[in-house]
Amino acid sequence: MLRLIILLLVVCTSQVQAAKKSEHLTTVFNLPADIYDVKGIGNWRKGEAAGQIRLVIARSNKRDEVFLQWVLWNDKGPEKVKTTLQIQEIQQEANFKITFIRRETVKGVRQLILGLENLYDKSAARAIIEINDVGRYTCLIR
Repeated sequence: MLRLIILLLVVCTSQVQAAKKSEHLTTVFNLPADIYDVKGIGNWRKGEAAGQIRLVIARSNKRDEVFLQWVLWNDKGPEKVKTTLQIQEIQQEANFKITFIRRETVKGVRQLILGLENLYDKSAARAIIEINDVGRYTCLIR
């Protein structure tokens, strides 16, 4: 009798686990291993279109590559990626690893501050990224 009760508990537990499976599990599982970080950094609106801006960091042994994406949302949620841009200024300056990410608003302007470690000489710098519009940004490295 005890075995039957335990068996029923195991079957019921597995049924509950199966019912709770996320609709996004496969998508998240299939993210490439070199995607190191994805962070939402705010919302955008242009006319009737609106969505979220996200930062994507891809990592390798030699450097991090940093991207901005403007994700279009509809009434049901995220619909598609509207624009993806690589932050070229970070790639051109040196082989950097991102050490921290901070979001700020200075005088009404949205900024993203990235800590940068030069993988060659271990010096530190910061990238200050301002989002200007859909598909437009400025980046200053200090």
